[in-house]
Amino acid sequence: MVLADTFSCPQNLVTGWERLKHLIESGQDLTSNLSKLINNLNNKDSMLNDWGVHHFHLGETMEGDFIKRTGPLLFALLIDNKFYAIGIFEHGSWADQDIVEIIHRNWSSVIEKYQIKGVVSSTPLTEQERLNLRKVNGNSLVTVQDGTTYAPIGGGVVSAGLNVQAVMSKDRQRVFLRYLEEYLESQLENLRTTFEKQGYNGEPELEARLDITESEYTAVFPKYGISALLFSANK
Repeated sequence: MVLADTFSCPQNLVTGWERLKHLIESGQDLTSNLSKLINNLNNKDSMLNDWGVHHFHLGETMEGDFIKRTGPLLFALLIDNKFYAIGIFEHGSWADQDIVEIIHRNWSSVIEKYQIKGVVSSTPLTEQERLNLRKVNGNSLVTVQDGTTYAPIGGGVVSAGLNVQAVMSKDRQRVFLRYLEEYLESQLENLRTTFEKQGYNGEPELEARLDITESEYTAVFPKYGISALLFSANK
């Protein structure tokens, strides 16, 4: 975990911050400190999509599955398994340009790939203008005080308001799953003898499920106790 040069925690939030810091440093699950909407697939976190910044509540006690909500929130950048603590901001400061200024001043190398060379915005957006643009699923550049301009650090959004990187990842996964389906279909005739030994009598349909681990995709046919490896990252 790395703290920004201006990071400071208000006294009334120290206990909650220390609790969260322990979770971070010990590699534990941080879900309890996130928004309660984290499991809502229709929720669109505009600050995360635009600037790549997560927000965490700093309560001291659990209320159900989540920590007690707090007004001030910790804003942080999470990249390559590192936690960059930007600062503690008031709830609603979703478009405060100081957020990007702090990131740029402290960790410009971390977000360097989002820099747009040779471009300077002559009309910087106000905080409200940026919020309004996000509401209509618009993307925008951000120019910090030294003139450096960044594309959306969080990847930006498509017209439906979904994160660009998430949509691209979904599309790649769909193509890959289609490839696995076609590969399995091409191998079924080779597996016919194995199925027949397990009681297959020529039924037109076979029920299968796809088991996924970190490195393998396997088709499992529970009725016949047969599994077929479709893909392995280790081969």
